[in-house]
Amino acid sequence: MCSKSSSSRGASGPEWLVVGRVAKPHGVHGEFIAEIITDFPGRLAPGVRFGLGEGDVPTAFFQVHRVRYHKRRWLIAVDGIREREEVDGWRGQYVFLPEQSLDELPEGYYYEHHLVGLSCRSVSGSDLGEVVGVDPGTSQTRLVVRRGDREFLVPYVPEIVVEIDLEAGWAILDPPSGLLDDDALEA
Repeated sequence: MCSKSSSSRGASGPEWLVVGRVAKPHGVHGEFIAEIITDFPGRLAPGVRFGLGEGDVPTAFFQVHRVRYHKRRWLIAVDGIREREEVDGWRGQYVFLPEQSLDELPEGYYYEHHLVGLSCRSVSGSDLGEVVGVDPGTSQTRLVVRRGDREFLVPYVPEIVVEIDLEAGWAILDPPSGLLDDDALEA
């Protein structure tokens, strides 16, 4: 699963995905710290063009001069920026990168916006609801599945999310008893 909290597509450009959020400036030479919101932080590398914005759309674009890891976050230097004051106003803005094509992702990885709207079925073909969101959780990603007027958190693990077919628009789930309803076995 690729983390993604927002996306936008320019009229003639790529779709931009949120991969981080600016926390604060670092030092006096124009570097800043950003929280990482992606499964592939290595994509942000020297020479890569990235966007910054407060909403769903990047409004300014820059090129990475240097990036390194600092306490599980990025420490980013931008080409042409060498003063702390230039990045101080970026606090809270999202860091965007262009979306990779699905065939470039590892097997079993999908963008969140591709999963939302999928119809969920059991391995026997029963309707289990619809994916209405993705919850990154603190230790595990979960699909938010709406079934009737209730929502359930389904761990995004291969033992439960058995198959995804984006073209057909469905996900095959093999949930343990009690996960998607009041069908838990009584002791």
